[in-house]
Amino acid sequence: MTVIDSPQDPAAALPTEDSLSTLAIAAAQLEAQQWAVDRAEQALTDLVQTAVSEGLETGSIAAVAGLTPEEIERISAEGSDA
Repeated sequence: MTVIDSPQDPAAALPTEDSLSTLAIAAAQLEAQQWAVDRAEQALTDLVQTAVSEGLETGSIAAVAGLTPEEIERISAEGSDA
């Protein structure tokens, strides 16, 4: 049997200290992982730009980096703008 519009105890909806602690830990872990991804993306960008400046072939760079040639060209162009 389903009860529609049943009144709920408002106190039951409030988070407990434990759930807030768990939430804070999860948020901190996510931020740390996002920071690590940002660092890894910057390192990859730097290495791609170095490979392009050394004259390596775009298709080869793309294959090794797991990117498309278009992405390599975009990253290379960003490096020349800096």
